[in-house]
Amino acid sequence: MVGSNGAPGSVESCLEALAAQVDGAEVIVVEPEASAAAVQARFPFATFLERPGALVPELWREGIDAAAGRSVALTISPMRPAPDWVERLRERLAGDEVVAGAIEPGEGLRIVDWAEYFCRYARDMLPFARRENPEIPGDNCAYRRDLLERRRALFRDGFWEPEVNRALRAQGVALWHDPEVVVYQGRSAGFAAFCGQRFRHGRAYGRQRGARFSAGRNSAGVVLAVVVPAVLVARTAREVLSRRRCRGRLLAALPALLAFDAAWAAGEALGHLDSLRRP
Repeated sequence: MVGSNGAPGSVESCLEALAAQVDGAEVIVVEPEASAAAVQARFPFATFLERPGALVPELWREGIDAAAGRSVALTISPMRPAPDWVERLRERLAGDEVVAGAIEPGEGLRIVDWAEYFCRYARDMLPFARRENPEIPGDNCAYRRDLLERRRALFRDGFWEPEVNRALRAQGVALWHDPEVVVYQGRSAGFAAFCGQRFRHGRAYGRQRGARFSAGRNSAGVVLAVVVPAVLVARTAREVLSRRRCRGRLLAALPALLAFDAAWAAGEALGHLDSLRRP
């Protein structure tokens, strides 16, 4: 499943990387806007679906509903899968129910792209050892389809991987993070677009957590939002510094990174406020 949320041309780049390794796999691209007929003509192995105005988790849910394969792999259009991505996932899913991989910076990234990379994927940067990880990335992961079929209630409102993975782990499912399953992040849709996405995702996250919280804890979530950007930036810096690479890029990207985390915190606070306003 490819959720289309990137800059112009990102879908084509992603599908070009997949073209030589499809080998019978079903490729579904779900877009929030009308898909271009020219793109479909270039990549006849892919099925294009339209879901206007949807966030990536909703795009993934549409793709999962339309798929017929024995396993389901998820990514987004800015990602360029490694040449052995499909093969590696097939190998891993022969023994594992859930597996996710590394997300590496691609070539030609701008400062805003580096900020987005650090914001989302610092903990998925190489190197790391294969391990069980409760926080695997949805933008490079795969699940056995029967596992998801038995638990459709988990993602009826969108495939929000933190919520789905939390429930799976509570049910005893192992979530594996494997450094040999790799995708590369390309250019983002830009500063304003990612700020908007972070705000919307943060609000959805606040609502999801708020549904389980008391009024007091939701109120605390609203008040404490002011410190969330600093906490997130510190967490990102710790991940990057521990890997002893890309430190200069992190320093240059800090202003944009802080803005992205502030957008998330504002959305999360509003999500908790939404929960307080519920009847």
